[in-house]
Amino acid sequence: MKILIFGATGRTGRPLVAQAAARGWTVHAAGRDAGRLLDLVGAADSSVVDLGDPAAVAAVVKLAAPDVIVSSVGGTLPDGRLVDEAGNDAISDAAARCGVRRVIQISSLACGDSRPFASERIIAAIGPVLDAKTRAEDHLRALDLDWTIIRPGGLTEGEPTGSGALYADPRVHGRITRADLADLVLRVVATPATIRLILSAVDRTTLPAEPADIREFADA
Repeated sequence: MKILIFGATGRTGRPLVAQAAARGWTVHAAGRDAGRLLDLVGAADSSVVDLGDPAAVAAVVKLAAPDVIVSSVGGTLPDGRLVDEAGNDAISDAAARCGVRRVIQISSLACGDSRPFASERIIAAIGPVLDAKTRAEDHLRALDLDWTIIRPGGLTEGEPTGSGALYADPRVHGRITRADLADLVLRVVATPATIRLILSAVDRTTLPAEPADIREFADA
C-alpha cells in the first residue's frame, strides 16, 4: 500500500504516519513546515507543499503516485483562506486529475447533516471552520472518486484505547484520541464497504446512552 498523507506533521497526521509505517506501508508525508517534516525521516518520504496552490498540490500527488490519499489538513493560509476548504479542495481536485481514486478526508462532527445534532457551544466556537469543512465535504462528494469522509468527535491526546468505533449515523456524539482515530482511518483505507460513506468516529465508551438505537458500523 502506498499512502500519501496531507497534514502529516499535525497532531493527527503524526500518528497516521507512524501507524501506516508500522503496517509496512510506503508512506509519503506532505506538510507545510519543512522543519517539522524532518522529524518524520525514517518513517516516510516527504514533500513541503503550499496547500493554497493547486498546482503544487497536484505535483506532490504525481510525485508520490499513491494508492490512497488521506487528508488531515486544517488551519489558515497566509491570504486568510481556511485550509479546511481551500486545501482540501486542492487535494480532492489533484486526486481526480492524477487518477488517484481512493481519498479519505478527515472532517469533523457538526459538519453537514450532523450539524443539527451539534451543541451550540461548538458552533459558537468554530462555526466558520465547520462551514468550510462542510463545503470541502460537498466538493469531494461531487467528484468521481472512491471517497470516504470521516467525522471524528472531540479529539484528545494520549495513548490509544482500542475503543475507537465508526458509526454511519450523524447523531453520534463523543470523543476519541488522535491515535485511535488514526487506527480507524487506516482500517477504512482498505475497506471497500466504506467507499462513498460519511462515517462518524468516536470512542464507544464516550457515546451517550441516548439515542439508544445507534449502532456501530461493523464492516471496517
